Amino acid sequence: MKLTGLLLALMLLFPAFLQAKSPEQVKSAFLFQIAKFVEFPKVNNKQAVTFCFYDVEHGIGELLKDNSNLKINDIPIETVLIDKKQQISELSRFCDITYIDETLEDDIIPLWIDTISLNTLTVGESINFLEKGGVVSLVQEGNKIRLYINKQQLLRSSFKVQSRLLAVSKFHPN
Repeated sequence: MKLTGLLLALMLLFPAFLQAKSPEQVKSAFLFQIAKFVEFPKVNNKQAVTFCFYDVEHGIGELLKDNSNLKINDIPIETVLIDKKQQISELSRFCDITYIDETLEDDIIPLWIDTISLNTLTVGESINFLEKGGVVSLVQEGNKIRLYINKQQLLRSSFKVQSRLLAVSKFHPN
């Protein structure tokens, strides 16, 4: 019942979700909606919620970049392209959410797993991502996208997730 409520909210608040035809479009809508239920620490009086991607020309990064007029609680969103060679410790200065698609997880996770900031919500696409220290994962199971949260990593983080999002999430490990 709670999941139905969140899905209804997704459809009402993000109309593109109704027209989603690909997993990337669904994940993009989920990522945008997740940000609405997270309270990020105020860092340097930032004026935007910043989504960081390793690719903004394809997939989820492209979809959010193309919809940069979207707002979260009256705060505009910003999409930023980050380089694989960039120092991970730098990301916490400008990334509220860092998205790592499944094709890059094995290359990137070993580099940042011990150094990622507790201010940055890391989102991936697999259970393996959670096992390696990621916070949230949008896992495709058949024709559905499921939201998984690594509760141990979430408890260590400095941002807060509203209970409404937790209520519709699955936790890994259980």
